[in-house]
Amino acid sequence: MKGVIPWYKKEMHLFPVSPIDVASLIKNLAVMLEAGMAAPEAFEVLAGQSRGTLKSVATKIAARLAGGENLSGALASSGRVFSPLIHSAVEVGETSGTLSKNLTRVAKQMERELTLKRDIQGALLYPAIVVTATIILGLMLATFVLPELASVFASLNTELPWSTRTLIWSANIFATHGLWLSPTILVSLFALVIALRHRVFSPFTHLVALHLPAFGVLVHDVARSRFCRGVGILLESGVPLQEALEIQGRATSNYYYRQALSFMAKHISAGEGFGEALGRYPKLYPLMISRMVAVGERSGNLHEIFYFLARFYDGRVQLRAKNLSSVIEPLLLLLIGLGVAFVALSIFTPIYSITGNLGI
Repeated sequence: MKGVIPWYKKEMHLFPVSPIDVASLIKNLAVMLEAGMAAPEAFEVLAGQSRGTLKSVATKIAARLAGGENLSGALASSGRVFSPLIHSAVEVGETSGTLSKNLTRVAKQMERELTLKRDIQGALLYPAIVVTATIILGLMLATFVLPELASVFASLNTELPWSTRTLIWSANIFATHGLWLSPTILVSLFALVIALRHRVFSPFTHLVALHLPAFGVLVHDVARSRFCRGVGILLESGVPLQEALEIQGRATSNYYYRQALSFMAKHISAGEGFGEALGRYPKLYPLMISRMVAVGERSGNLHEIFYFLARFYDGRVQLRAKNLSSVIEPLLLLLIGLGVAFVALSIFTPIYSITGNLGI
C-alpha cells in the first residue's frame, strides 16, 4: 500500500498513546475536515490541545503535512500509534474524496471497541483484585505467621495430621528462604504474565483463551464483533474485499482469527465467494455469519450485513461480560474458602486433639 513506511524507518515512542486519546484525535480531525479546514491546519490545532506523547505525534504530523506530504504518509510515519484500519481509511478517503466520512466511521468503530473493552475490564476487575490480594496475603502469611506456628507444633510431642505436616513443611521453607522466596514468586508471576503476552506464545495462549469455560465464548464474540465492524467500515469506505480482509487481519489480535483472515483473503483472490470462504472456518465464524454474508454478496449490501452482525455480537459481548463476573465471583469465593478451611483445620485439629487428651 502507498504511504506505508517499513517498521525499521518508523519513529518509536517511549510512552504509548492511549487508545482513548487516539479515538478523540481522529474524531476531532473528522469534524474539522468536514468543516472545511485543511489537514495541516487541523493538526496544528490538535497539537495545541493535546498533551504528552500525543502532542509530539500531532506536532510531527503537522510538520510533515506542512512540508507537502499527504496525510496517509504522515500517519504511517508515527509507528503503531494509528492502526491499519485508520491508515487504510485515510488512504482510500484521500483518493475518493471521502476522507472526513471515513474518519468519522473509524472514530465510531474505535469508540465502540473502547466501550466493549471497558465492559470486559469491568467484569474482570473484581476477580483480578481478589486474586492479587489473595496471593499477596498468602505470601505474607507464609513468611511471617506460619513459621511461628510451625515452631509451636514442633514442640508438641504428638502425631500431627497430614494437613498440619504439609503446612509445617511449607512454613519451614518460608522460614528459611521467605525473605527472598516471596519477592521471587511475585516477580516470577509478573514475568510469566508478560512473557505469555508475547507473540511467540500466541498460538498456545490464544488457543487456551478460546477454550476456557465461560470466558472462551466471550473471546469468540469479541473477535467476531471486531471482525464484522472492521470489515464493514473498510467496505463502506471503498476498500476492495480482499484488501479489507488483509487489513483487518493485521488489526486482529487473536492468532487464529488472524490466520483465518489471511487464508480467506487468499481464497477470495483465487475466485472463491466470501460466504464460502467463511464456511471453511465454522468454529470461528458460525453458520449465521457465512449465510448472511452470502446473502449480502448477492444483494450488494455487504457492509450493511456486517454492521448488523457487529451490533448483534456487541449485544452478546455486553451480556456475557455482565454474566462473567457473576460466574467468576462465586468460584473465587469457593476456592478462597477452601484455602482458608485447609489452613484453619491444619491449625486447630492438633490443638483440639491435645486439649482432648488432657481432658480440658
